[in-house]
Amino acid sequence: MSNNVKKELRFEFGANWQSYLDHNLSPERIDQARQHLLSFIGREDLRGLRILDIGSGSGIHSMAAFQAGAAEIVSFDYDAESVMATERMHAMCQSPENWLVMQGSVLDPEFMKSLGQFDLVYAWGVLHHTGAVWSAIDLASTCVKTGGLMYIALYDSDWSAESPEFWYDIKQRYTASSAIVRRMYEAWYVARFFLQYNPFRLAYLLKYVREYKKKRGMDFYHDVKDWLGGWPMEYTRIYEVVPFLQGKGMRLLHTKTGDLITEYLFSSRQKCDGLSIFLEMDIPMKINWEVISIREHNDFSILDSTKPVFIYGAGKGGSLVKYALDKMHIKTDAFITTSQSGMHDGLTVLSLDQFMVKNIVNAQIIIASTSFDSISFGLVSRGIIKFFNAYPYVLSRL
Repeated sequence: MSNNVKKELRFEFGANWQSYLDHNLSPERIDQARQHLLSFIGREDLRGLRILDIGSGSGIHSMAAFQAGAAEIVSFDYDAESVMATERMHAMCQSPENWLVMQGSVLDPEFMKSLGQFDLVYAWGVLHHTGAVWSAIDLASTCVKTGGLMYIALYDSDWSAESPEFWYDIKQRYTASSAIVRRMYEAWYVARFFLQYNPFRLAYLLKYVREYKKKRGMDFYHDVKDWLGGWPMEYTRIYEVVPFLQGKGMRLLHTKTGDLITEYLFSSRQKCDGLSIFLEMDIPMKINWEVISIREHNDFSILDSTKPVFIYGAGKGGSLVKYALDKMHIKTDAFITTSQSGMHDGLTVLSLDQFMVKNIVNAQIIIASTSFDSISFGLVSRGIIKFFNAYPYVLSRL
């Protein structure tokens, strides 16, 4: 298959959302979607706010915003069937006049300009499916009013044990396949990544599927199809997203990593009224991160064995990284944790403050923790912009 044909492939996002509405929509799921939205932005409701839902998909989060009391909602999607799905949700709410459903593209500057400014711009798992993620992020940010919020969620390559190229290939193959072959891909995905080819994990899988609706009101099977077929798609990293948007005057309030995706909440200015629950991160507005991801065992060879090595994370992940370094005859000097100190795997554990006091020249820091986002912000707040993120390697071994 030629590259030109691959670029024209597009997963039927809207058809998947229509199926979700037909089989899985419930008041409980809508409530979960509302709770997730409000919890992340730190509000009890959306009263008085103008909301923009970019890539509205099923429309469940637009409905959640409506039920949370938003003064005005504008929902749009590039996919015609997604627009139809959102219109179904709109009709279920008696077609309120303060909720507008449209078809449009976040990559169309004139269309985006015509929408005006919003108190909250919401784009969850959408912008990386446009085929031009950085333009999409940029244009979405132009719709945030002064003092407003931008809540986006993007696939993060540092939260994947497999390389971006691995998933790009799978997604294109799945999208180009027949219905029967797609079912085979879905079975393979569940068997490999959830059962781990172990039938004794079936009870775990069944419980996970039952509780999946707690994740923004979504459905496991429809999300499996959305993940495997989500083409076009581009990965991002926190080390790219944060500098990009802060370079445009946005201010990061907080992040949440996990499940392949990283959630971000930005404010359009340094101080955001009504959000005192968030302590704005003590990070510079201009960041030039130099962070190398370590995914394979051989990637550790990039380390300089003549310079000190510190593993940030004194848990199972840290032990896995130390073991890998031992096999390559690279000496680990100590572990670092955010606050605690002590001993781990026969080595000293330093708090970050203790490490900073030592002022070690040419130290090589390797993150081995699921909290790599907050750790990275802690490092950059202390002027450390060069380090390694081995959490993709840890994921592949856990």
